[in-house]
Amino acid sequence: MNRLLTAEFTRLWKSTIFRLCMLFAGGLGIFCVVMRWIDVRQNAEIYAQLSPEYRTAEGLFFAGTLYLIFAAPVLVGLFVGTEFSDGTIRNKLTAGHNRRDIYLTELIVCIVADSLMLLVNGLAVWVLGDLLLGKMSMNASEILPLCGVSITAFCALTAVLLLLMMSLQSKAIGSVACLLVVIISMFAGLTISQRLAAPEYYEPYTFEDEQTGELIQVEREKNPRYLTGTKRQCFEFLDQFLPFSQLYRVCMNNSEHLGRMAWYDGALILVATGVGIVIFRKKNLK
Repeated sequence: MNRLLTAEFTRLWKSTIFRLCMLFAGGLGIFCVVMRWIDVRQNAEIYAQLSPEYRTAEGLFFAGTLYLIFAAPVLVGLFVGTEFSDGTIRNKLTAGHNRRDIYLTELIVCIVADSLMLLVNGLAVWVLGDLLLGKMSMNASEILPLCGVSITAFCALTAVLLLLMMSLQSKAIGSVACLLVVIISMFAGLTISQRLAAPEYYEPYTFEDEQTGELIQVEREKNPRYLTGTKRQCFEFLDQFLPFSQLYRVCMNNSEHLGRMAWYDGALILVATGVGIVIFRKKNLK
């Protein structure tokens, strides 16, 4: 397996798609900081009334993860798909490597590549943010747990994407399938977060009737779409379990249940990898 890892990492460092993804990650961080710097300069009076996290790069430190999830399926899809289209996977089997080692090698390399995207983006925001916007108020004890969960969430997402690629064995079909999974996960995560954030009651309010000019008082009423009981528990579980939902919570600097989410990520990686190895072992490579 060591020879496989050496060969795959050598191919990764030379990969054009990997270099483009790194440029995208770094460029995204620089773009976000520069745009915040311009906005702060143009609206200095407004930002002066806000808390420090709005004036510094603190609110941008994890924002890039929500965009990098679209780079992950591109990287995994094209990098792994090329191995199938070029016949490299078949050649590895011919050379005597077993399928489990091949699968685990692809997983390790893809996880490292996706984690490097997070690192490059975070460093770009941190370094340029300190130069243009000032020091962030968050300390290491606050940032590191959030960084850890963002990495484990990305690893879990990578494991799921690799499962798709190694099952479909097509660069085009697999890349599209991976992108669709990310898009569906994004919409599902946002919907779940929105439903959980809905208030239990609508507060009373008063409005003026345009025809009569009469003031009408609307009493406090219960929100019929408010989630309760088992349904709410299921939504809360999905909010903590789905990788995109975890990244969204991290982006909002929500530090609740970080340990639990990391455990969920580990379980998802193990399950996706186990299922992927079983499927790949039974696949008839073309």
